[in-house]
Parts: sequence; structure tokens; C-alpha cells
Amino acid sequence: MEHVGIEAISRGAKKAILCDKSKQAIEIIKKNIEKTHTQEQIELYKNTFDDLLKNKIKEKPNITFIDPPYDTNFAYMAVKLMIENDLIDENSLIIIETDNENKIVKQLKSINVEIIDTRKYGRVKLIFLSQKRKG
Repeated sequence: MEHVGIEAISRGAKKAILCDKSKQAIEIIKKNIEKTHTQEQIELYKNTFDDLLKNKIKEKPNITFIDPPYDTNFAYMAVKLMIENDLIDENSLIIIETDNENKIVKQLKSINVEIIDTRKYGRVKLIFLSQKRKG
């Protein structure tokens, strides 16, 4: 959801990284970035999330918002890749949007994250995660 990244910039975030593999989605996102004059603060990639996490992101984001197609394992795979590629630490916040909280929670139990909050908005759930603290 590009509007989350653009909104973050409008509220003081220094940088947002947005990714979508759809050419049509990228064109819409580009127009919204231009309308909001946020080109300097936003990196936009037409890419798959896994290629982005493996090859493009080199710094640990403070906040990661994951909004995958609902009937996929992409959220779990993205969090797992972030851990494997050392893209999160104890201070990182990951937010996953889903309509199937139970499935995601079950998947997340197998990796080194803890759920710190959940929120419901209509049929959508937001799951807030952080990396488990060592020790």
C-alpha cells in the first residue's frame, strides 16, 4: 500500500521504500508520489519482494509495512527473509496486514519474532511484530 509510505513521509519519516511487481500499480504509485512531491524521500522498485529484500535493501528499516495478497505466504516469507538478511533487529517494527490472522500467527511461531500487538479494522487485522530479544 503505497499510501502508507507516502503518509509516513508526510508525517516526518525521512525515507520510504515501496515495492510492487505490477507495472500498473507502479504507474499509479509514481503519479501519487509526483502529486505529493515526495520523490526525494521515496525509493520505488518494480520488483518482487524477495528480490528486493535479498538484493536491494542494505539498511535496517525502522518500520516495515507488509501488505501482501491475502491468500499467499508472502508475509511470512518476507519476515523470514528480513531475519536471514539481517534487516531487522530488536528495535525494528514490522506490521503485517492480513485477513487471516490465525494462519499468519501460526507461521510466525517458527521464526524469531514476537507479536507485540494486533488491531482489527473491519475484516482486516494488523499484526505488529518485533524480533525477539536475545537473552
